[in-house]
Amino acid sequence: MSERSEHEELYGLTGLGRSLERTLATIMPTGEPLPAVELTLPPKPEFGDVSTPVALAAARLARRNPRDLATELGERWSAGPGAGICERFEVAGPGFLNLFLSDEWYLRATRRMLALGDDHGRDVLPAGSRLKVNIEFVSVNPTGPLHVGHARYASMGDALCRLFAFAGHDVTREFYVNDFGSQMAKFGQSLTARYAQRLGIEMPVPDDGYLGEYLLEVADRLIADVGERYREAVAAAAPEVGRVPAAVVDEIKLWGRDEILGRFRHTLGRLRVPFDVWTSEASLYDGGTAHRGFGGEVGKALRELDADGELFDADGAVWLRTTDYGDDKDRVLIRQTGAPTYFLSDIAYHRDKMDRGFEHLIDIWGADHHGYVPRMKASFTALPPHDPDRLELIIGQLVNLLESGEARRMSKRRGDIVTVDDLVEAIGVDAVRFFMVGRSHDSTLDLDLDLAVEQSSKNPVYYVQYAHARICSVLRNLAAADGPGGDSSDEDATSGEVATPGAAALAPPAFDEIAVGPYERDLVRTLARFPLVVLEAVERRGPHRVHAYLGELAAEFHVFYRNCRVLTDDPEVAAFRTGLCIAARTTLAKGLELLGVSAPQSM
Repeated sequence: MSERSEHEELYGLTGLGRSLERTLATIMPTGEPLPAVELTLPPKPEFGDVSTPVALAAARLARRNPRDLATELGERWSAGPGAGICERFEVAGPGFLNLFLSDEWYLRATRRMLALGDDHGRDVLPAGSRLKVNIEFVSVNPTGPLHVGHARYASMGDALCRLFAFAGHDVTREFYVNDFGSQMAKFGQSLTARYAQRLGIEMPVPDDGYLGEYLLEVADRLIADVGERYREAVAAAAPEVGRVPAAVVDEIKLWGRDEILGRFRHTLGRLRVPFDVWTSEASLYDGGTAHRGFGGEVGKALRELDADGELFDADGAVWLRTTDYGDDKDRVLIRQTGAPTYFLSDIAYHRDKMDRGFEHLIDIWGADHHGYVPRMKASFTALPPHDPDRLELIIGQLVNLLESGEARRMSKRRGDIVTVDDLVEAIGVDAVRFFMVGRSHDSTLDLDLDLAVEQSSKNPVYYVQYAHARICSVLRNLAAADGPGGDSSDEDATSGEVATPGAAALAPPAFDEIAVGPYERDLVRTLARFPLVVLEAVERRGPHRVHAYLGELAAEFHVFYRNCRVLTDDPEVAAFRTGLCIAARTTLAKGLELLGVSAPQSM
């Protein structure tokens, strides 16, 4: 890093932390590991502008008193890289280093954020930490509509992809189509029965089939597309769907799969969730040279595992020695009937993703997959390159949909479900996306429909969007008044669009040295924290951290807005406060975008 870029880096919290790390490296004994410098914003100004507990961790490694180490770090940094921006430092408690930053830091930090604009927080990951990542999510069987649980996984997965890409990773979004096996066979029989019923032929859906009324609508679409092509076959087999020729059921099943997938794409498009790759499970068995009776990627995986001695035959089945790699029992890959297990498909699928060059794989699975984790990690240890850490499995929890204070239960097979489309119609895309990432994936989420449509500060998405709209209103008036200091009053964000230039028409203002007040300092520090929030959300797989930050930023702006008039007679102060408004608007908009939520200019 050049001296100039290193100096400019100091005016962001991530850069300030890295500068402290470099100073700490000059203190630590050679060869000792260097702990990361985590910066926090103290709750009270008497505790400084930023604080770090790094001396507590480093002292154990350096075998020194943490307060002494914090003191030396503060002295070296404030006299070196921090000279001119650090007014003083204090060591508190067992070894916390509290830094008191100058007005110059706040002014330069604001200028830096304005210069970065939409790129504030982008590429926050160090270059050496950026990977080619595959994130697979939703991946539901194409047997029925997407329900509210899928909305959570879709919203979280898409937000993670956006955050990963923004932070610097090379991200591919993937949907794994589970179109092979017993569930698809039941779906094919269920749709065949509904097709017959629509033609006036008595043929009940199997008890273990899909009983939802949605299949009647799908059957109507089938008839509109193929007419009575299969009437003779189903009539001859009636009333038992099990007697319909397998070739007919298979054709109907594949047609139904494609119809449901088309609906998936439409629904996910409404939810602003795109995918780069759609991989069919059935395609994993196609092509190549067969091994143990299976071709395609499945045959390749079996061949590799056999070559390494990881498979064995017992009780007429083929097993993988997963107990050698931490699983509680060995797992069947090929049943006694000769049929493959889902586990075999999953092994072949993930092996294929590695062959495609992905350095890290992330799967987001539902709560019912928790017990599946050990065997998948075991399979990754067995497969070359024998690296279980290359696969990361995120287990999501359930969604409770609350309406008038009561939860609604859902059953996909019975058809008693609330679909994603129903939810979008009820509360809108923005509310769905924002609420679905409001909590960590490992916590059950309660979605209150009444709150989601309430236009008040109690509704978190409304509160954040209103803050953005209010800033746009202020900036429109500033632009209409020919810049800060003009004769114009603020306009309420709810008043709608006005016949003045858009908020973006106001160029970032220039300002010189001024005294930075407490409310301005609080807003600058909150804005400067955005890259740290992005980094934390990526490293901890937590879009909910961006969700929480946006609420904090909106609250901080409202406090600033109540206490700091932007249109003042002092042009330097007005320019600085205008710059803060622009930076706040940009950061709110970017944060909302990373969660898949719109940033309206008026409400």
